[in-house]
Amino acid sequence: MPRYHFDLIDSTTVADQGGQLLEDESMAIEVADRLAQELSVVRPELRGKGYKVLVTDADGERVHEAPLDRFRLV
Repeated sequence: MPRYHFDLIDSTTVADQGGQLLEDESMAIEVADRLAQELSVVRPELRGKGYKVLVTDADGERVHEAPLDRFRLV
């Protein structure tokens, strides 16, 4: 299974050092979207500041970006 990393980015990056082994890119996209939604709820101060969850593969190639602002607060 390929490894994907989920970094929190704005003008700087909080890197995911370990990553996760997932079946494919579509699963990585689902995980990133869920993580971005959870972060927008538990860390509302990050909203409106351009934060995103960036997914990269084991080679460092961008797979997906999930902006925290895309999700509505519940």
